[in-house]
Amino acid sequence: MNLVGKILVVFIFFASVAFMSFAVAVYGTHQNWKEKAAAEAQRVQNLQTTLSEREAEKKTLEAQLQAERDARNQAVAKLETERNNLATERDALVKQRDALLVKDKEAVAALDTAQQNLARLTKEVEGLRGEIRTTQDERDKDFERAVELTDQIHQAQGEVRRLEERRIQLAAQLASANLVLDRHGLHKDMSVDGLPPQLRGKVLAINRDNMLEISLGSDDGLQSGHTLEIFRGSKYLGRMEVLHATSDRAVGKIIPGYKKGIIQKDDDVATRFKVG
Repeated sequence: MNLVGKILVVFIFFASVAFMSFAVAVYGTHQNWKEKAAAEAQRVQNLQTTLSEREAEKKTLEAQLQAERDARNQAVAKLETERNNLATERDALVKQRDALLVKDKEAVAALDTAQQNLARLTKEVEGLRGEIRTTQDERDKDFERAVELTDQIHQAQGEVRRLEERRIQLAAQLASANLVLDRHGLHKDMSVDGLPPQLRGKVLAINRDNMLEISLGSDDGLQSGHTLEIFRGSKYLGRMEVLHATSDRAVGKIIPGYKKGIIQKDDDVATRFKVG
């Protein structure tokens, strides 16, 4: 094979490769136009659907925008009202400030007058101090007299207490005399054995020291040393010993060994405990 033949072989080889490449390229770019049209139609439909959704979204956004505009307008109106109120309040505060300034001037003037009065009163106080000293001396004398009178009152009160004690002693003596009379059958309410008569009364008061006051006294034949039973209804509460008796009252103490309950005001007392 000569050189021309070799060149032709090589040319044929490259030409075959070129045609093969062209065939592959044509095959690769070959399309199904029907499928493409269907795909395009589907894409258009999808675009229309998307457009409808965008339109609906646009309307929604426009409605929201309008609502926001309305809200903004309302807020602006509210702020305008507040601004007007603040302006009114500011005007009122300005008037109040002006009034306070006037009062301040009046107060300054009053202070000047008060200072003048203070100077005048200071002079008067200096003059009154001498009178106060004189009055204090007189007061001291009156106080000494009051102390003397208080001592006299205390002495009188002591005399009253002594007389009261004497009265109580006399009442006790009278009760003893009544007891003697009873022993001789001359007093129907008294017993003949030295015990108190048949009596029944009430507890009038009781303190923390187990001291109590009852509604019976020497006029009832009660004497110091007599004992009475204490009860409430049918409940026995204890026994008391009479320490001091007046005409219509008596004071005694609760005998600890006989105490059976808490004794209160208005509980019953009697010579002997008897139900009913």
